[in-house]
Amino acid sequence: MANRAALIRLARASTTASAQSSSLPISSSLPAINATAARAAELELTPCHRRSLSSKANVTAAAADRRIAGRKRFYKNVGIAPVLPPGRSDATNGGNEPNGEEATTVESPISAGVDGTQSATGVNTNIPDSPRWSSILHPQSPSPPSPSSWHTVTLDGRALRTPLGLPLTLPSLTLALAVASEWDAQKTHLRPAQMPLMTLCCTAIDQVAGDPRAHRTDVLRYLRNDTSCYWADPAEDRVLHRKQARAWDGLHSSLSEDLLGLPDDLRPAQARGGSEALLLSRSSRGNSESGLPHPPMLVERAMRWVEGLDAWTLTALFSACAESKSFFIGAALIHEATNKEFKFDNGAARDGKWAADAARVEEEFNIECWGLVEGGHDYDRLNCSIQMHAASFLAQTVSHSEV
Repeated sequence: MANRAALIRLARASTTASAQSSSLPISSSLPAINATAARAAELELTPCHRRSLSSKANVTAAAADRRIAGRKRFYKNVGIAPVLPPGRSDATNGGNEPNGEEATTVESPISAGVDGTQSATGVNTNIPDSPRWSSILHPQSPSPPSPSSWHTVTLDGRALRTPLGLPLTLPSLTLALAVASEWDAQKTHLRPAQMPLMTLCCTAIDQVAGDPRAHRTDVLRYLRNDTSCYWADPAEDRVLHRKQARAWDGLHSSLSEDLLGLPDDLRPAQARGGSEALLLSRSSRGNSESGLPHPPMLVERAMRWVEGLDAWTLTALFSACAESKSFFIGAALIHEATNKEFKFDNGAARDGKWAADAARVEEEFNIECWGLVEGGHDYDRLNCSIQMHAASFLAQTVSHSEV
């Protein structure tokens, strides 16, 4: 986390903003992320929480100038404007401007690499296949958004672009209002950690849509070493096992039946206790890859579901899986966010709060046993909640786009 203190300011930042420009006004709130703000408002900053921003001495002058962290706010008004969806114009070369205007864009101050360079591993700096790029950006929902649903964020009336210079075209009015509110909530200096939705949207446009196969592979890697498949042995640690059961109850059965369509007798592999975990996850003749030996049908169905996701939902899923180190927790969060009628076996809501709690069962147990480290565990807890709520919000707004 680049600046942990910025996460506290994100939680306190208002999620409602207004624009005085000629663009559409902002009059939206983010109830999902507000839930995090309400809990985080109780945290008070102490001297040990205040950490200075990284110095410009460790990067080149040009890179430091392009770095967003700590840059002064360079705009006055934030708004939104309707734009054409990807593929309806020469979007990759700058032709997708609000209201058909030309040269009315503002370059993103966010670097496509690390500190303004292109040194980050796995960062794409070009779009090799423009038709595929535009097609995967169209939400794969039962009611896809109409062309009038696509919007962009404007700074002083100029359309914002992504770090790669692509148009920031968002498939939902609600999502555009949310991203605009993040920009409007920036006060004197810009804080990237206060803009989780902007980060996810830029990732979807610049990285996931350009190379979806790599992100699908990364998501499926969490399946073989899923956190929710490693349980404590009740004979060795009844307390931790009870906490795991409370957090993960019905998770595997619900997803296996409703999401993957597996028979009742086919479930993910589970390991109880450290010894069994080592034996099951070790590569062998029957298990060529390291990790739990899940049924081949389960792996195939999971792969098929992931491959059918659009760039926005895949980005949200990847973020949730990376934060929880669990395919099933991330899939449960995204599946409920994108399906209004979906209900789990025990009737519990699999929302951002549930996902954050389910992802931190072992860590919270260790905190109860050994105590909380201020400036460490509390920020990790807050960051996990923010990322889960942001992923759920992105998947929900894209899936339920206005038609």
